[in-house]
Amino acid sequence: MSQSAISSAIHAVTSALVEHADEFIKFPVSPEHQEQVKGEFWAKFGFPGVLGAIDCTHVQLRAPSENALVYINRKGTHSINIQVVCDAMCRITHVFANYPGSTHDSFILANSAIPAVFQGDPPLDGWLLGDNGYALRTWLMTPFITPETRSELAYNRKHTRTHCVIERAFGLLKMRFRCLDKSGGTLQYTPQKVAAFFVACCVLHNIAILHGCAMDLNEDRLENFRRREAELRVPMPVEPNTPQAAR
Repeated sequence: MSQSAISSAIHAVTSALVEHADEFIKFPVSPEHQEQVKGEFWAKFGFPGVLGAIDCTHVQLRAPSENALVYINRKGTHSINIQVVCDAMCRITHVFANYPGSTHDSFILANSAIPAVFQGDPPLDGWLLGDNGYALRTWLMTPFITPETRSELAYNRKHTRTHCVIERAFGLLKMRFRCLDKSGGTLQYTPQKVAAFFVACCVLHNIAILHGCAMDLNEDRLENFRRREAELRVPMPVEPNTPQAAR
């Protein structure tokens, strides 16, 4: 097959998957779905009221032709920073692929649909778990930065163990689709196309889980993945006028 034929096929399949994303990437907004997700988190981790674990992950790409500097992350490479929420079974329930690699996680959250969803009428009955890159909110629980009591230490341990499900979800997603991981090389596409690829891969990831296509991710590989992801954390939020990358 020619390169042009392969390229056309990739974009056609990606577009089709993105068009059907709402059918497979569903945030728990109905009471029944909320109870299901909270029940799974409780059964698996013993943490009550959890509707999802939230975090961001980077996908490396070539330097864009416009606003290239804002795509440079802490490692000095170009990337987009993508917000994801998953449930206790590593199913992706929310994706927001809209910002360049220099953007802080908390800024992405503030400009996503998540705050409005939790603060709607009626508000959702539960909360998300996030790391210390986020500010504490009534619907977003984060660890104590300096725990001082046994209760705070116990909470941090439970929080960390439960929140790790999002790191496992990222690991599984990038193991299934190596183009999303830096070990697979740099994607030679625009930020908009890379964002679409990520959403399409999330759809396929959820379909795989739905049909029982499980993958093992041992702790050594997960720890290596965590270390790589931690290196890309942005320590300070960027200014609110950071250009958007892709949707």
